[in-house]
Amino acid sequence: MKEKIKLIIMLFIIMGVLVSSFATVNAHSVELDPDSLINFPMIITNGQGKISIDDSETGYTLYYQAVEIANDVYDQIESTSDYGKTELEMIKSEIDALAIECDDFKTIYDEAVEAYQEKINSGATGTELEEAQKDYEAAATDYENKINEYNTKIDEYNTTANEITGKIKELTPTYVEENWIETEDGSFSVDTTQFSGDKAFAVWVKLVSADGTITYDEGTYTMSGTKTESINVEGITLDRTTLTLQEGSSYTLTATITPSDATNKLVIWSSDNEDVATVSNGRVMAKSSGTARITATTSDGEYTDTCQVTVVAKGDNTVATVKLPNAGINVLVIVGIISMIIISIISYKIYARYKDVK
Repeated sequence: MKEKIKLIIMLFIIMGVLVSSFATVNAHSVELDPDSLINFPMIITNGQGKISIDDSETGYTLYYQAVEIANDVYDQIESTSDYGKTELEMIKSEIDALAIECDDFKTIYDEAVEAYQEKINSGATGTELEEAQKDYEAAATDYENKINEYNTKIDEYNTTANEITGKIKELTPTYVEENWIETEDGSFSVDTTQFSGDKAFAVWVKLVSADGTITYDEGTYTMSGTKTESINVEGITLDRTTLTLQEGSSYTLTATITPSDATNKLVIWSSDNEDVATVSNGRVMAKSSGTARITATTSDGEYTDTCQVTVVAKGDNTVATVKLPNAGINVLVIVGIISMIIISIISYKIYARYKDVK
């Protein structure tokens, strides 16, 4: 009987130890930092944070590096983490329920022990003692079974946590040995001006203790970039599609980029016949008679538009010659004649009226 009581007490102590370990489960940090020497900040601001080291460590050297996590990989990490959280919460609720049941069985067991002791103290008959002993042993067995069930569920929780952590670890990019940056006070930073939007980083830490022992740890953070987001070019249009020039003359083509607020408005100009016409920054120089196609190409997106250039020899009157119509002179003549007629009519009426009065 005493041996069984010792067994029950021992199981109860084990249960308490397991509860304690369950409350502090962090498989990732346990694997990488077994002595919990490295502490990451809860949040970082503008890509900057500070790592702290346990006071027990002195004379150490500390390094860090930030490794970018690809968006699709981070999505997998988040998905795995969310799934794991749901699974662990479900197991945790079962553990909590079993903990309550363990307390109930412990109460029944304590009452059975007390009843058995009272029978002994009161000088009960052998039959009464035998019944009390059976109740006590049954309560002890039930209590022991419930503790075992509780511990099995604890094991399930830890196994699930380790599996999820393992999957996340496989997805998380590791450090690059030659990229370590020494930090004297634990401060670390990521240049957020080099990207826009949100990006995830694995911040790795290497702690080299005074005795040469190396400890690694890693924390994952999402950071917001401050780089201005680029606006892509969507097209280009020239102000002329055809152009006729005399030898030695020039014309500057104007290129319009869409949208107007595109980030990269660089235009690359070219001529398919530089013996006829050359182009630089849109300025077309006529070299000799013939034809050349001037092409404007955007650096962003390689959108193009063209202008067909015809170069004619000097003295060729076909260049930009347009006969002005003499319609303006004809109109003046017609207006003058009409005016004279109107004046004549008015003068005649005035004269006729004056003659009648006489």
